[in-house]
Amino acid sequence: MRGLLISYLVRLKPTKEIKEQLVATFRYAAIYFVALLYWELLLRTQIGFKDMTFYFLLFLPSVAMFLATLTGWFKQKLNRILTPVVMVLPFAFYVSQLVYYRIFGSLFSVSMMGLGADAMEDFGWALWDTIKDSIGWILLCLLPVAAVAVYCYCAPKKLFDGFNWKMHIVSFVKTVVLWLLAVALLLPFGKGDYSPYYAYTSSYIDTDTASDRLGVLTNSLVELGHKFFGGGAEEKPTIVIPDAPEEPPLDTTPNIIAGLDFAALKGTTNDSGKQQLCDYFASLNGTNKNEYTGALKDYNLIYICAEAFSNYAIDPVVTPTLYKMSQGGIVLNNFYNSFKNTTTNGEYAFMTGLWPDVSRIANANSSAGSFVQSQNKLLPFSLSNMFEGIGVKTHAFHNFRGYYYQRNRTHKNLGYSSLRFMGGANGMTFTSTWPSSDLEMMEQSIDDYINQDRFHAYYMTFSGHGPYSTANPIAVKNYQTVNELLGDRELTMGAKYYLAANYELEKAMTYLLEKLEAAGKLDKTMIVIIGDHYPYYLADNHLNSIAGKSVEQNFEKFKSTCIMYCPGMETVKVDDPCCNVDILPTVLNLFGMEYDSRLLPGTDIFSDNTPIAMLYNKSFVTKFVKYNAQTGKAEWLETATNMPEANRKEHLDYCIAVTKSRYTVSLDIMNEDFYRFAMESINNQ
Repeated sequence: MRGLLISYLVRLKPTKEIKEQLVATFRYAAIYFVALLYWELLLRTQIGFKDMTFYFLLFLPSVAMFLATLTGWFKQKLNRILTPVVMVLPFAFYVSQLVYYRIFGSLFSVSMMGLGADAMEDFGWALWDTIKDSIGWILLCLLPVAAVAVYCYCAPKKLFDGFNWKMHIVSFVKTVVLWLLAVALLLPFGKGDYSPYYAYTSSYIDTDTASDRLGVLTNSLVELGHKFFGGGAEEKPTIVIPDAPEEPPLDTTPNIIAGLDFAALKGTTNDSGKQQLCDYFASLNGTNKNEYTGALKDYNLIYICAEAFSNYAIDPVVTPTLYKMSQGGIVLNNFYNSFKNTTTNGEYAFMTGLWPDVSRIANANSSAGSFVQSQNKLLPFSLSNMFEGIGVKTHAFHNFRGYYYQRNRTHKNLGYSSLRFMGGANGMTFTSTWPSSDLEMMEQSIDDYINQDRFHAYYMTFSGHGPYSTANPIAVKNYQTVNELLGDRELTMGAKYYLAANYELEKAMTYLLEKLEAAGKLDKTMIVIIGDHYPYYLADNHLNSIAGKSVEQNFEKFKSTCIMYCPGMETVKVDDPCCNVDILPTVLNLFGMEYDSRLLPGTDIFSDNTPIAMLYNKSFVTKFVKYNAQTGKAEWLETATNMPEANRKEHLDYCIAVTKSRYTVSLDIMNEDFYRFAMESINNQ
């Protein structure tokens, strides 16, 4: 085929007709190029120019030439119609990205298409509201289509003569050549983690970061290539076994499972993925037991993943119960919620202690999300499996349908012996369904366990879901009460509605504490509350209003709260930075559960290991530095003022390596079903 094509091109004579057709293809490509550039920059007015690079300009000529190959197939009249019709394809793409970003605060990846049906079923109302609110932007997006339609109507007819099929082949060849040339032009800028070439080849980079480096359209095309043809040469990051900074020895034993010898385990398999994981875990010492190990042995545990919950939902006047809970038990002063959006990611990290796959190919081989992909994998360190293992019955509740994100399967696999969702034979009923009431869920569920000698209950709440407007029945119900409690305090309407939505969680927690106290269980119960993600429906102006200042976007926006309320213990304040995956190992240590700390990427906050609060894009915060993985820049904190430059480099290099490895290892644990492999080795001894 290649030889025939070359032979044809050699014989092709530059006749007047051919020259005219070549000029015509470039004219079409130029029109599409200008339109694509316009849409790319227009979308940037919404998602921001700060981290944007202009490497996308290398790829737009190829895309424009491809669109040009779709034109010129017919006679003049039809070609004049076809040209603006072809323009509708990229128009629809950019409008979809615009609307998605205005709902979720991020760009949609090809991998998220797996959620399309569920999203349309349950976010349909938000979609139409957002479209109505975005009509001005959509009209701006429509301008190139309208301009081209006018041009096609007014321009001389001869400009729209059709091409023969051979010229279409030539145009397609030019498309491929221009794309390959663009890829080649990326190479002089390096292959490191912050290079555009890495964004092009890596399947492990997230969509937002890759779009900053390659452009939104280019990145989506690259993601399609990764989905159907796999990644490039840098498909999978190497698991790095970093040299940890020397720390003084402690007279404590590590939190590991006796008999779990990874060096020996490696010899039992020929699977290279499992062998690599064995090498990694064998290099770790695990976290040491400490003065808080077993401090809550024999206590009850209520574990709550709260929809869009954050420190901005806590107010001493509006939400006094939540405020009281945030000040008692274990107070985490530097907790970061790692995730921008997508509930299942934050819930998965909170419940399993593993990093979810947030890359551009997160669901390439399965349904969307790591949680769904975990439903047939062994998860021995989940709290439900731990409690059920010592004879304590466990319960899970959610005030929405069980099949959404397939919680009816994933949570059963976690070990919960009792599952209750909205509807069904043993389901709960609610006065509103999107969102539904956290208080009504608490009222219908607490009797399931409160009279047990010991219990563990898990809740995924819903009332705090956006939008924060009159479209939210929970927020509308509580708005007047919240407005009265705010008094003369001036907040934007969106900020008030956010507090009103979370006021339902306030009522649920007030009811819960009252019932626990009446049953004599409050002093022997820990209640943990964490948000699934940053409240992405809270637009920046509303966020700044409720915060009383302009909130920095890269790190401060993710600084949040994790309530670990326990009236039966003396209040402990922790200043070390931590994040979602650190909560599970901390709770396991507090409850004196036998677990292997080497097998969890998070860290017990009371351990002596280097604390690292990691964000979804592998940026992180430590006691000494804030590191932006999107830009590769480090911001050193006052605590590092007297740190020598050599020590700074050692600390930064160590934390970068640890962060990458923990993310990759989390994905490999699930892909390899490694927990099952490791636990079976113990059972066979």
